[in-house]
Amino acid sequence: GHPVLRWMMDNIYIRTDPAGNIKPDKAKSTEKIDGVVATIMGLDRAIRNEDNGDSVYDGRGLLML
Repeated sequence: GHPVLRWMMDNIYIRTDPAGNIKPDKAKSTEKIDGVVATIMGLDRAIRNEDNGDSVYDGRGLLML
């Protein structure tokens, strides 16, 4: 894996809130966990929005600014 992402994984503590939700936490550390949180959010979005339809890029191609 990527060394920076691995370092960020070492900085995470798992916290469970009273509702049973599992959340990444820094436990008052000053170290970074942003990359791991972004990865978790991206995976969540991909799982929740699983769509086997065509991509917008298949119909119109890539736009350049």
